[in-house]
Amino acid sequence: MERTQIYLTKNQIKKLREAAKKKNTTVSGMVREAVDVQYGSNVHIPPKQKVESLTEFAKRIRKMGFKGPKDLATNMDEYLYGGKK
Repeated sequence: MERTQIYLTKNQIKKLREAAKKKNTTVSGMVREAVDVQYGSNVHIPPKQKVESLTEFAKRIRKMGFKGPKDLATNMDEYLYGGKK
């Protein structure tokens, strides 16, 4: 996929967000689907499946016995990127 930027009215964004929420997908997914419908596409993008929330993921990791560093919130950039940004 390629990244792009588009400008939409507030009303268009509102409608897209509502539709995406109903279909349990993203606004980006809705735009891709609309382009495929309007202009045709041989690419089939499967519907988004249920995704584990960050809280659910953290609980699962904790059950495995892993505990992260106590200073994670303070030094997140260092842990993620190897240094402060």
